[in-house]
Amino acid sequence: MHIVQLTAENIKRLRAIDITPTDNLVLITGDNGAGKTSVLDCITMALKGGKEIPEKPIRKGKDKGKIIMDMGEFIITRSFTKDNSYLKIEPKDGSPVKSPQKFLDELVGKISFDPLAFINDNDSKQQRNVLLSLLGINVDELDKKEKDIRERRTVAGRYRDKAEAVYKSITFFPEVKEVREVSVSDLSMKLKEVMDFNSSLQAEIAANENLKELAKKDLIRVEQLQKESTVLIERAREMTTEAVDLKKSVDEKKALYITTRDRLTNTKLEDISVIESEMANVESVNIKVRANIKGREIKADYDTSKAEYDALTKQIESITKEREDLLSDTVMPVAGLSFDDGGLLYNGIPLDQASDGEKLMVSMGISMALNPQIRVLRIKDGSLLGPKNITILSEMIKEKDFQLFLEKVDTSGKIGIYIEEGEIIKVDGKPVNTLPKSDATPVTAQASQDGSASSIGAEEDWPAVETSKPKPEDEGW
Repeated sequence: MHIVQLTAENIKRLRAIDITPTDNLVLITGDNGAGKTSVLDCITMALKGGKEIPEKPIRKGKDKGKIIMDMGEFIITRSFTKDNSYLKIEPKDGSPVKSPQKFLDELVGKISFDPLAFINDNDSKQQRNVLLSLLGINVDELDKKEKDIRERRTVAGRYRDKAEAVYKSITFFPEVKEVREVSVSDLSMKLKEVMDFNSSLQAEIAANENLKELAKKDLIRVEQLQKESTVLIERAREMTTEAVDLKKSVDEKKALYITTRDRLTNTKLEDISVIESEMANVESVNIKVRANIKGREIKADYDTSKAEYDALTKQIESITKEREDLLSDTVMPVAGLSFDDGGLLYNGIPLDQASDGEKLMVSMGISMALNPQIRVLRIKDGSLLGPKNITILSEMIKEKDFQLFLEKVDTSGKIGIYIEEGEIIKVDGKPVNTLPKSDATPVTAQASQDGSASSIGAEEDWPAVETSKPKPEDEGW
């Protein structure tokens, strides 16, 4: 559905205009302040009403204003007085319209969406938010949650990186098995214990050898006594008794000797050189022990911070998946268009890195998708577009059968519908005839390809001025 004819009187900067588009591209030209933007605003005021109507829609010095827009299937008339605004819908099939604004709202998409302003006035993040809002998707809570987790992960990452750097700077000594520092006093005590043990052992060995010698002497004595017993009959009994006792003593000593000998044979003297060496190198060992202890502590700290960082990363991945699931059910208005947390992507590349032509095609594609029924688009800052981009726009709107009203600053009067002081003066360089101005009867100039002009807006076309409380827009005439 296109605009077949647009007329307006005393709206914003406009005196009177009548535009009958003959092409998909409707170029509105003129100097700054001539009324070009007012033409584009008439479209949104007629279709949307409400917030699109400025506080003072009527041209300064006038009491009434009117916009009439022929959409082919119906005609929209929105009129204004100082106190009220009125809306009338006239379907050409004669069917009644009970609620005019509701009727329009069901047809109108985002007619106020300006594709060029979308590209030029917003950064990538704002573009993403604008499009999500237009599509009715709310990911604010997810964004807030992700931002909080990312901030926490950043802190955890810094701590992890610091711990990792310290950990990597420490030299470990695998050959050192001790897990705590070696004490010099402990080694001294250990040395004393070993030396005492060795001294006791050596004394015991000497004593045991002496026991053996004593036994030998006793044996000799026994033999002597036995020999003397034959000679000394009188002492035989006494000597025999003594010999028996001595023999018993010898047996006990022998048994004790053998037992002690066997035990001592299997017991070796301990080497004190190791302890002496340890005592000599105790500080160098302790340095390594301290380094290992510190390294293990930092390693544990690093492992903890890394685990926290990894856990937060998983949370972010979960949120990203949740957002992707949310957006996967949404049909993007342009093929290849997607989102990430930084903004809009086009074919996987940030939109702000795309070429100007690609940006323009994307924004136009969004605008077209948002206005599927009333296929009318507007661009206010058309002066920012070069010939190449104008060609891209023209091809797109022709291919998709859209109508584009494009405003451009141009004072030559040679191109487009040229406006001066709120009136159409020329169309593609050809003058447009206008009737004399009158305060009683507003005058408009109908702009068409043949440059003809006609008068509209006679006094009888206007509703009676209401001085009571303002009526709702859909109350009609």
